Amino acid sequence: MAKICFAMTGIHVLTGIIAFLLVLNRVYGTFEADNEESYSQYYNYTALTRRLWRLVEQFPHICSLSSAGRSVESRELWVLRVTAQPVTSFNIPGRPRVKYVGNMHGDETVSRQVLVYLAEYLLTRYGAEPRVTELVDSTDIYIMPSMNPDGFERAAEEDCGGSAGRGNAKYIDLNRSFPDQFDPSGVPASDAPEVTAVIKWILQKKFVLSGNLHGGSVVASYPFDDSKSHVWSGIYSKSPDDALFQYLARTYAENHPIMRKGKPQCPDDPNVEFKDGITNGAKWYDVQGGMQDFNYLKGNCFEVTFELSCCKYPLASELHTEWNNNREALLAYMEKVHIGVKGFVMDNSGMGLPDANISVAGIDHNITTWIFGDYFRLLLPGTYNITASFPGSIPKTVNNIIVTEGKATSLNFTLKRSSEDVPMSEPLTSPVPTTEYTLTDKSFDSKEASSPEPSIQPQEFRYHSYLDMELFLQKINEAHFTITHLYSVGQSVQGRELYVMEISTNAGIDEPGKPEIMLVGNLNGPDAVGREMLLNLVEYLCSNYGSDAYVTRLVNTTRVHIMPSMNPDGYEMTIKDVTYKNGHITDLSNNFPDQYSEKDFVQPETAAVMDWIKAHSFVLSSSVTGGYPFIIECIKINLSCQLLAGIDMQTWAYWNTDSLGFSIGLSCDLSPRAEDMLTYWKENHRVLLQFIQQVHFSLRGRVTDVLSGQAVSNATIVADGSRHQVHTSSSGHYWRLLAPGTYELQASAPGYTAVSVSVTVSETRVEQVDIGLTREHPPQPEAQLEEEEFQRMLEDLSSAHGLEQLVQSLLPAGTLQYRTYSERSEFLQALTLNFPHITRIYKYIGLKTCTAPCHSWEFRTIWALEISGSPESSRPTEPKMRYVTGVHGNAAVGPELLLEFASVLCINYGGNPTITKLIDRSRIVIVPCVNPDGREVAQEGKCFSTAGFTNTHGMDLDADFLYGNLSVQPETRAMMDLIEGGGFSLSVNLEGGSLLVTYPYDKTTQPAQNEETLKYLASVYANNHPAMHYGFPGCRYGPGMRERSIVPGGILRGAEFSSHPGSMKDFCMDVALCPEITVYTGCCLYPPAQQLFSLWEEHRMALFAMLLEMHKGVSGVVRNRKGQPVSNALISVNGSVFVHTDTWGHFHTLLPPGTHQLLVHAQGFQQQLRQVMSSHQRASPLVIEFTENSSHFSQGVVLAAASKKQLNLSANSQLIII
Repeated sequence: MAKICFAMTGIHVLTGIIAFLLVLNRVYGTFEADNEESYSQYYNYTALTRRLWRLVEQFPHICSLSSAGRSVESRELWVLRVTAQPVTSFNIPGRPRVKYVGNMHGDETVSRQVLVYLAEYLLTRYGAEPRVTELVDSTDIYIMPSMNPDGFERAAEEDCGGSAGRGNAKYIDLNRSFPDQFDPSGVPASDAPEVTAVIKWILQKKFVLSGNLHGGSVVASYPFDDSKSHVWSGIYSKSPDDALFQYLARTYAENHPIMRKGKPQCPDDPNVEFKDGITNGAKWYDVQGGMQDFNYLKGNCFEVTFELSCCKYPLASELHTEWNNNREALLAYMEKVHIGVKGFVMDNSGMGLPDANISVAGIDHNITTWIFGDYFRLLLPGTYNITASFPGSIPKTVNNIIVTEGKATSLNFTLKRSSEDVPMSEPLTSPVPTTEYTLTDKSFDSKEASSPEPSIQPQEFRYHSYLDMELFLQKINEAHFTITHLYSVGQSVQGRELYVMEISTNAGIDEPGKPEIMLVGNLNGPDAVGREMLLNLVEYLCSNYGSDAYVTRLVNTTRVHIMPSMNPDGYEMTIKDVTYKNGHITDLSNNFPDQYSEKDFVQPETAAVMDWIKAHSFVLSSSVTGGYPFIIECIKINLSCQLLAGIDMQTWAYWNTDSLGFSIGLSCDLSPRAEDMLTYWKENHRVLLQFIQQVHFSLRGRVTDVLSGQAVSNATIVADGSRHQVHTSSSGHYWRLLAPGTYELQASAPGYTAVSVSVTVSETRVEQVDIGLTREHPPQPEAQLEEEEFQRMLEDLSSAHGLEQLVQSLLPAGTLQYRTYSERSEFLQALTLNFPHITRIYKYIGLKTCTAPCHSWEFRTIWALEISGSPESSRPTEPKMRYVTGVHGNAAVGPELLLEFASVLCINYGGNPTITKLIDRSRIVIVPCVNPDGREVAQEGKCFSTAGFTNTHGMDLDADFLYGNLSVQPETRAMMDLIEGGGFSLSVNLEGGSLLVTYPYDKTTQPAQNEETLKYLASVYANNHPAMHYGFPGCRYGPGMRERSIVPGGILRGAEFSSHPGSMKDFCMDVALCPEITVYTGCCLYPPAQQLFSLWEEHRMALFAMLLEMHKGVSGVVRNRKGQPVSNALISVNGSVFVHTDTWGHFHTLLPPGTHQLLVHAQGFQQQLRQVMSSHQRASPLVIEFTENSSHFSQGVVLAAASKKQLNLSANSQLIII
């Protein structure tokens, strides 16, 4: 690619931009050519993953990628979904689902490639070819190219017999491992996790039609695959749908040029013949435990097996021929999902009935409806009598239904409830309110209100294992998707998800005026009562929504979050032994940290729940337990709590958040008999509903600015007689639970005059108290409007797809190429010449003269480029961001990504309003190469070469950042000067050799005190990368890769990845108090230049996401009563993170979303304790006004900075809360 010069003025600048676009066109053209299928190579796992993600990026409107599970060696079982529906729509009613599964035997490889080709064919021809367009518009297509990725990695090309790789990594034949009609045991899940994952997938999706693609012959084989006698061959095992299966198999065979002849002429059996190219599976040879039969008998799905080639692993040069042989057959077979009869089964109210039975007279095989009550019964042309039935309803039969060739006949059923069942209450005749209660409804006027006996009770009362619970929640989530949102807040010690089901209209969305409540069960391992009652409560609320007025009202007006099990590990261990404890043998019920103890004993489950609680504004919370039948108020402030290793969840939530917490005991037994669970449900379900209702019997209201009428977020509400504070949400709403009585309520917010109002709380009324606050020092209108506009922009960019839309709208630079040191220097200088108003380049790195030469041993300058709206001056509130790369010269991708990033920022400044505002409000420093000497000797195309890893003197620069080291390398000294003098809020370092993000510390030490923040920042980058967050780097080499193939969430503490002292990010944390994350951009350290564009596309959104993140967290100003700034004030965040105010009294600290405690101290002033809420969408502003302290802290907190590396809290300090 030709080098681009920016040194132009006037009309030449326009010419330069046009040159950018021409280069971009060449890059795009090359990229498209590179990504067209060549049909001449096999994809290994890494290449397959990248290819599938590339398809998703190119066709996001009709394509999405997910994983059905993982293999033994933790490779993803990728599933590409193709259908004409936005990817946000998880399930589509009335659209049949068809799937293809390939590479079940790892050594049978043609199917793996053919299915990728099929996906590309559908995607590229959608909208151009009517046949493909109709198929994608009307069908939900799922493609799993490889069910056995581990086996494929062991197989060898041109091995036609398949001597290696047939089984999975534990040498298990996956097509002999499914539960069989004659032997339902299957194999242990640990031996074949691939089978477990696919079974779960089949049962969840209820596919209508399926093809299983194999190799070793050329024939279509249909059920059954085995017989009761298990005679090796010659026994025709006929299914009830035998004629239909023959038709489906023949459809594929007739459209395959070799298969239709019935004479594969394979070398190992040249004389075998198959009439019409099809065979009954068992007649050919007996297969016990096959996937094909499981689909038919258990999965609602008609599956046929297709053997595609005599040679299991032919040469790659034959792939194009195999694609041509199978293309028409694959399309024609999928189209058969639309034959037969289709429709919905509904109740009297029009609601779909999932799992209703559809039976056809004369065919001894029933299917069941899906989650929306929809069904698809494949049938041959003819006349049929069809019956629909559902438990508790009167079956209905429709006779003489005519099925013709082609499209399915539509047949809907409406079933009436049987007289023996409890009648369903009449549907609501008026619209249900969506946000607020009205006091005209008696059911909400009194705490004594009760619900009428519900029309639908939970269907089963039993104990659920973890897998049972997971399937149950997923099924409920799919069946009631309009009011449910299933999510996980984290994982247990043993890797089980901590599931939460939110039940509400617009679930998952924070709606103004709608309070939140949380219920948590199973903190103690053997406590089954709380776990099962909460699962029943989930089912009850969902099943009765829309038919029971009481339940409907609760769901419409409340965000109910239910975590059935906080301790899934402990529960699973109770199967073998009774334990209260988790996988680390810790009692979680008292594992929450108090105000005085360290946090190092906190378990992963507890930490996840703490983060969850802080991220929400729960008004009311409860643990639901067995062991004692009463409610314990958990607002403990007595000193006995200090003697324990930890405290309970309710006490912690009360001290650290707005929530009032309780523990509800439902039984004397922890694990009663399963048959007694119905009794416990009958005794407690109304109480649970009334407990949820209590969230509405509270003081509530909204705090607004008197002048503007705008909401005041994070305002503090305090009732006299209580130290418990609650805070307003982003919409200004608050809730405060109080006992009946009269109270003085005080509302305050930074920059506003506090207001007190008198309020009387009644036992039967909901009090609405709106409060207006007046600003103490009204800001200048222009500045205020500018700030509000910028915060709104941050919110928009942080919303779903907001950042993605921005990135896609930007004018590209198209400057990607590998550069030598001289070319890089010229490029940076050209940028500053063409964009002088927003850029400047440091010949001496940092804002001061270096204490050592600012160049390498070979006298190459270590350049730093600053991009800002005012590079020659700075505003006190401008945060600073550092992007750095090239610490290791052989990691060549990072420098080019950052130069492209800088170019995109510059050419979009002034043209794109969002980029213009971001640059105007930021100071962005880019260091494109710390180790220029090493970069010069690195070798292109060498993915794992160490050439250039060190500097000229053989020093690994990322082990040279040792505080106080007088003999550091010149490159290290230059970066130390920049880090110490820069005042940065956040830093991102790009590396190579893997695909993940690490956060401090790299040295072997205890986790950083602000690890919660560091993990959050790392996750922001990983979550904005299309593949990184899946947590599978896919690298065979690199630090820790042999020992670690899974990286949860794509993030790791540095020491867990590559432990070493003297790293740049550790120095940055210890000396500059600035968080730095290290991003590993890809497995190959120095990939070919043509891959740079795809790497830029993968990382560009994440790079912009970090720039946005710098503007979030908590920022503010500290001043005295006269309004004068207080410099060098010390702010302690959550008792661990320390930041200082600058000369103007400003401070800024990055925090994860949630509630945080700030202790602010400055010499000569009384300290202040503030509780603030940090948002993932915008910064939380804070104004702290100090009062002079005449005692000069004789009894106050003393915070001393012993050095730049350590801050200590004196042993005799007191905590003063005002």
